[in-house]
Amino acid sequence: MKYLTIFFAFVILTSYGCAPKAVQLTPTEQKQVQALQRGDDILKDRDKKTGITEEELAQRDKAREWSLEEIKKNAPFKDIYFEFDSYIIKSDYLPKLNEIGNWLKKYKNIKIAVEGHCDERGTIEYNLALGQKRAEAVKNYLVNLGVDEASIKTISFGKEIPIDSSHGEDAWAKNRRTSFKID
Repeated sequence: MKYLTIFFAFVILTSYGCAPKAVQLTPTEQKQVQALQRGDDILKDRDKKTGITEEELAQRDKAREWSLEEIKKNAPFKDIYFEFDSYIIKSDYLPKLNEIGNWLKKYKNIKIAVEGHCDERGTIEYNLALGQKRAEAVKNYLVNLGVDEASIKTISFGKEIPIDSSHGEDAWAKNRRTSFKID
C-alpha cells in the first residue's frame, strides 16, 4: 500500500509538471491566428511555400540585382603587375591585395577569377604556365589572408589577351599581370 501511494504521488506530481504552458505570440502572429479563426485566406495571392507575393519577390530580385551591381562597381580590383619571367608578387602590390582580401572577406558570397597574363615573349606553353603561376600566387596570398579558397578560381591566358599590343618594354610591362573578374 505504501508503494502504491508513492507511485500515485509520483504520477500526480509529474502530471502537474507537464501541464500545458501558455504560448506568447507576437502581435503579427496574433493577427494571423485571428484571421485563420475567422476563416480568412491569409495566403491569398501568396506563394504557398514561402508566403511571399509575386510583387514582393520581384522587389527582392530587383534589390538583389541592384546590390550586386553596386558591389561590383565598388570592388577594389586593380591589376597586379610582375617582373619579366617572374610570378613573385612585388611588395608594392601587397597593400592592394590586402584591400582585395578584406573586401572578399566582407562579401563572402562573391566568387572571382584571377586571370594570369604574360607578355608576347616566350612560347605559348611557357606563357600559359607562367600566367597560371602568377594567378596561383595571387590566389594563395588571398587565401593566406583568410579568403575562402573555394571563392577563387584561377585561369591563365598566357600572351593571348594583351592590354598593349605594341612591341617594346613599356607594352610588355603592362601585359605581365593578373587581373580580376567577378564570376
